[in-house]
Amino acid sequence: MNRISVLLIIMTLSFKISLGQNFGDFPKIEKQKLLNDLEILYQGLDKFHSGMYWYTPKDSVDIAFKNVKSKISEDMNVLQFHKLIAPLVALSREDHTDIYLPKKIIEKRNLESTFIPLTFVFLGTKLYCVKNGSNYQELIIEGKEIESINGEKPIDIVEKIGNLFASDGYIKPVKYSDLEGFNFSKYYFYYYGNITDVTIKFQEFENPIIIKPLKIENINKNLRSRNTNKKGDKNKELLEFKILNKTTAYLGLHSFSNSDIKKETKEKSLSKFLENSFKSILVNKITNLIIDVSENGGGTEGNEGIVYSYLGDNYQKYKKVRAKTQKAVLDNGIDKPITLKTFGFLERTFVNKKMTDGSLERKQWIGYGLMAYKKEPKNKFSGKTYVIISPITYSGGSEFSNMVYSNDKGTFVGQETGGGYLGNTSGYSKELILPNSKIEIDIPALQFVMNVEQKLPFGSGVVPDHKVIQTFDQYINNVNAPLEYILEKIKNEK
Repeated sequence: MNRISVLLIIMTLSFKISLGQNFGDFPKIEKQKLLNDLEILYQGLDKFHSGMYWYTPKDSVDIAFKNVKSKISEDMNVLQFHKLIAPLVALSREDHTDIYLPKKIIEKRNLESTFIPLTFVFLGTKLYCVKNGSNYQELIIEGKEIESINGEKPIDIVEKIGNLFASDGYIKPVKYSDLEGFNFSKYYFYYYGNITDVTIKFQEFENPIIIKPLKIENINKNLRSRNTNKKGDKNKELLEFKILNKTTAYLGLHSFSNSDIKKETKEKSLSKFLENSFKSILVNKITNLIIDVSENGGGTEGNEGIVYSYLGDNYQKYKKVRAKTQKAVLDNGIDKPITLKTFGFLERTFVNKKMTDGSLERKQWIGYGLMAYKKEPKNKFSGKTYVIISPITYSGGSEFSNMVYSNDKGTFVGQETGGGYLGNTSGYSKELILPNSKIEIDIPALQFVMNVEQKLPFGSGVVPDHKVIQTFDQYINNVNAPLEYILEKIKNEK
């Protein structure tokens, strides 16, 4: 067993649950039914998730499931069960793998459970209060850095609650980024349950402040009634093109979703937008291009390649695109079997080839294929390219970043991407609803293995050449700190 396996086992075995924890008055589910759900979950991840063992070896996953099975020693409510199995789902180390509580449980939680009545943001690994929704309006705590909550440092809390949701590979910044807004309070509840008091030590204040957890209705009422600092609404277009000065242009690509682009942009298509933008870049003799994918969570496959086509030569982008199986039947011997399917008939037959192990791999030239792009564009850019990235640069946004990074076509500024450098497992996600707890897991079926140079550690995202993190003032005022950094850098290099 390798070192990674040992570390993962230690991590899993250290995860504990207290059955006496107060999650509220939720109905109990029989022990055997929970064990039946656990078996279905295991089969779903094992048989259908094409990238399940990319970062976490199978022996480590098996031991983790065995450990959780031993903890199901009595009847539990769905929130206790969720706390046990969410880290198992997170062992996929793939952000497209999601877990959701049943709608009725969420509704009951929203009505009855209590939460830390603040919204938060991590800037790097520093935690700040954004809005005060507590009953103590006189507290001036917006924008204040938090040293500890109930005696624990924020970084230690993230190590715990961050195990309740999946992220790509071993990328750490995304765990902090995903806890923005009310998410920190929500996952704090999922881990610790209802608590009596919240003791918060702010860096600026000598003594800790004790506040009462509140129900969501009360928190929202307090927030609506106050003129607190608030992050301004983002009215930016999904696709932005700006000539910033005589030498520099800005290309903001905030989504690769064709449906969203068609609905919300003037050109109605990414290809038309890029055609017009790069024509203007050529006409205006632009030598510095800033491409911002810091808010790009992906979208329609192939769009990342269309953007890359203006920067680099065509090449085989994917080593392979693989589905573990066409059909997986999940059967615990008690509940009705569940069938998960990947492709339709035409795609299975003509686009993919069946391998000796039963998996299916995409053919080189059919459909989307494996190449970086389909068509060589006019007006390719040959100047200096800067790419702004962040922990919410995912999926197609991160694939574009991966191509640019691997082929040395740009300088990266911001924070490590949330999407993995080696690729991702996404596409054709299927909903698996566990038969007894009704917890839902989205399981992705396609593993996209990128053809990248091995310049980064295994499990990493794209790491910026220049790390730039917003200050709280920049965050609250929607200042694009990496953009300002790049413009200053260009100015100083003249």
